[in-house]
Amino acid sequence: MDSYDKKSFTHDILSYSENSMLFFYNFQEIRLEYKPDHVKWFPKIIKFPWLKNQTLHSLFLPFLWFIFFGTFLLLALIICILYRPKVCLTENIWAGAVFGIARKVSLCKIFICCSGDWLANQSNKGILSRLANNYLFVFMDYIAITTCDLVVGQSKLVNEARERYWGRPLSRNIHHCHPPPMDVYPNAITDTRTNICFLGQVRDDSGLNLILPLLPDLHREIGTKLKIIGPLTFGRTRIEQSIKNLGLENFVELYDFLPLSELEVVMKDCFCGINLITNEKSYSSFAVPGKFIQYLQMKMPILATKNNGMVDVIEENNLGVIIEPITNLILSSIRKLHGNQKSYMTNIIKYAEKNHYLSIKNYLKIIEDGKLIVS
Repeated sequence: MDSYDKKSFTHDILSYSENSMLFFYNFQEIRLEYKPDHVKWFPKIIKFPWLKNQTLHSLFLPFLWFIFFGTFLLLALIICILYRPKVCLTENIWAGAVFGIARKVSLCKIFICCSGDWLANQSNKGILSRLANNYLFVFMDYIAITTCDLVVGQSKLVNEARERYWGRPLSRNIHHCHPPPMDVYPNAITDTRTNICFLGQVRDDSGLNLILPLLPDLHREIGTKLKIIGPLTFGRTRIEQSIKNLGLENFVELYDFLPLSELEVVMKDCFCGINLITNEKSYSSFAVPGKFIQYLQMKMPILATKNNGMVDVIEENNLGVIIEPITNLILSSIRKLHGNQKSYMTNIIKYAEKNHYLSIKNYLKIIEDGKLIVS
């Protein structure tokens, strides 16, 4: 993902080998950020089709998914056939399934799978979504996990959910990055801030509808606005319509998906980041949302519900407030976070100092040590 660890990841990989190809996905496109000079013809950007009309989008959804998933599969296959990479590392499970098979047939020497989400609990979704999440995703995830040399995960809950589903462990070599590592942005200011932030895809269960009615009171008290930053989705379109219907345009700032350099500027005056998932069966219940790390990188505490894979880290390190999605609790918690900004910033800095990233060299050593133990 074109996300919080992009800068650290890029520096780490290129320090290991400049003969690398780095692809990043940002919800709307796959971008080739780096390639060696001898790679001449690869496209820099692969865009995905998006139909703004929801009826047309729903009608053509199977074809759009075929293009979306097929792009990742074909891209990974082309890379392995043409370049026979020494190391493949991905957090996209579709590409991971290809890399795993390529490893088995010697088109790739080492495969590291970064496991983030577990989607197979989408019982309240439509038929197509259930097919994609509960079956296709599970099948591709199984291939990737059982064929890789190392599983790297930030949430133990994801691995536990996977093992419950299959009734057995799937990988003997798992490294859990939990608590998740992070680096604070060096330019994140420490002055008193006034705004709150939601970062990422807006879904119907993102809890923004609970925040919107509170904005006029918060703006009168502390000058608060809500910044929504993320890609265009139908959930985002619906929340924008709610903002207009409620006459809240003056209390909300809307941004598209931003590159990290711009994101830092837009988020620097926010004192908390929110993720109030209202659906208890959301796949976020198992995952560590990337937005959490980006909030913390900006020295912003987190206001979230309990259905995420990082509750223990937030509570044990006092990195924010975990609540039920109830209006009164949301309001009182936002006031608490605003009034204790500097204390939370201190906690976040201490957390970052204790939890550092592992490098690709560390991962390769874990793999080598595992082989030595087996032999």
